[in-house]
Amino acid sequence: MVIKIDWVLKNQLALGPAPRQIEDIKELKKNKIVWIFSLCSKEEITDHINIEDYFYCKRIILPDHKYTEALTINKLNLALDNLAEIIESGPVYIHCVAGVERSPLVCMAWLVINHELNPTQALDYLMEVHKGTNPLPAQLKLLHLLKN
Repeated sequence: MVIKIDWVLKNQLALGPAPRQIEDIKELKKNKIVWIFSLCSKEEITDHINIEDYFYCKRIILPDHKYTEALTINKLNLALDNLAEIIESGPVYIHCVAGVERSPLVCMAWLVINHELNPTQALDYLMEVHKGTNPLPAQLKLLHLLKN
């Protein structure tokens, strides 16, 4: 099954699960993705391809529900700072393993900081454009700590 790409901001920011096969690469290229922004470790994706061979890549590892440590506001801000550095260079595909917790959360935070949505509006919007959105309650609380 080919990767499903959901646009958060048309031709700027897309999200979904981790690319795992060559068909995923073709789909990302078809959508004119320039950057891959990964929020998980390579070890979390057991059957991955070397995405760095095909795209510009940035990786910031954020914890999800499987980690013993919790996601902090500092780590979320680090992800946002890195996203700000690359988003001007072309369309970004942001992913974690399944595209459920971490990547939707960073997209919501981006909308709160840069597009003046409140956390509830950002969650509602993400749930509309990316049906798999399901960050943890503790992760959602971080959106209220963001400074825009």
